[in-house]
Amino acid sequence: MIVDAADVVPEAGAAEEYRAARAGAVLAGRSDLGRLSIRGRDALDLLHRLTTNSIKDLGPGEGTAAVFTTPKGRIRDLVLLHRLEEEILCIAGPGRAAPVAEWIGQYTFREEVAVADRTRSHGTLGLFGARAAEAVAALFGEEAAGRPPHHPLRLTLAGIPLVLCRTFPLAGEGFHLTAEAAPLPALRAALLEAVPGLTPAGPACLDLLRIEAGLPEHGRELTEAYNPWEARLDDAISLTKGCYVGQEVIARLNTYRKVSRLLVRLRVEGAAPPEAGSMLESGGETIGTLTSAAVVPGEGRVVALGYVRDEDAVAGKEIAIGGERGARATILGPAR
Repeated sequence: MIVDAADVVPEAGAAEEYRAARAGAVLAGRSDLGRLSIRGRDALDLLHRLTTNSIKDLGPGEGTAAVFTTPKGRIRDLVLLHRLEEEILCIAGPGRAAPVAEWIGQYTFREEVAVADRTRSHGTLGLFGARAAEAVAALFGEEAAGRPPHHPLRLTLAGIPLVLCRTFPLAGEGFHLTAEAAPLPALRAALLEAVPGLTPAGPACLDLLRIEAGLPEHGRELTEAYNPWEARLDDAISLTKGCYVGQEVIARLNTYRKVSRLLVRLRVEGAAPPEAGSMLESGGETIGTLTSAAVVPGEGRVVALGYVRDEDAVAGKEIAIGGERGARATILGPAR
């Protein structure tokens, strides 16, 4: 995970951060995420033709998750598209704003579409945890906390304009707050002051919560080695929309049940996390690859994510990591 200087906050100990997320809520910097502003009368139509989900009918205040894929149906990036009155705010993976903008540009010909990189001019804070929704409700009202995932809402806090969106949940619930970069430290301070018990959390805690939740990340689980079905991104795929880049392959994989591997959550024995890229084996046969792993602080256990053959993606199945002399692991269930 890339860390922006604007995201550096005083952190509690790793174990305290983790407990805070599980019992309450944590505040984490997410300025590592890419941010794009997409404008123009043809923006929705173009995104509809470039991504896996239905985009063209999104109204202001609505949003969705979608995947940019290659013509072979492989993952370029998972993005969150938030339609505002005057623009579409696109939240991309860490360091992915420029590649996503370039990809859109490759398919822009006569369309009236303008893409601007807002990664530096704006920043994002993440509010996550078991009581994150309660915190948002206390700050902005029950309606704001209960909006559908990815539906944006323009608000202010301490006089600072921001865009609030429910996002993929970590340790219970998740929200993104995106604002201009200059007042972001003041926004962070206002949140910490307004929410009793809200704990600052660093990238290590956030990555652990991500792995526990089974949420894939670009560069680990989300690469051109995999397709969206394998990464369990079903909620980012429409099977009823028209053609888009990679659509034929993705539709065929679903129709003919050709998905041969799936992302799963793992519990690993021992106190040290295996390296990403380690082979996953069963009966002396390679069945997949480990993609992420992290230690749960204070509990002496390791959680991980990895791709395994579809027939091996069974909860309770015991496997080996890096050969029979390597660590042992148990498949907990599907990612997400």
